[in-house]
Amino acid sequence: MEKEVGELVELEIAARELGTTGLKLLLLIKAGTIEGLMEEGEWYVTRSSLECFRAHGGELPAAATPSCQSSCKSSTCACG
Repeated sequence: MEKEVGELVELEIAARELGTTGLKLLLLIKAGTIEGLMEEGEWYVTRSSLECFRAHGGELPAAATPSCQSSCKSSTCACG
C-alpha cells in the first residue's frame, strides 16, 4: 500500500518521482544525500529532502551526488 504521510514519502513513491529505483534511493539515503528513516518496517524519505535534492540539481547515481545539507546555501531551501 502506497502512502504519503505528512512530510514522509514512501520509498517507492519517491523513487518513481525521481525516475529511479528504490535500491538507488536507499543508496542516496545511506550516503546522507537524502534524509530517510525506517518506520514499522518500511522506508520513507522526507518531502523536504526530495525537494532540496531536485532544487539543487540532484542527479543519480548516488556516488556522484553531494549531500544536499552540506551544499545548500539557499535560505528558502528546506534542507538547511
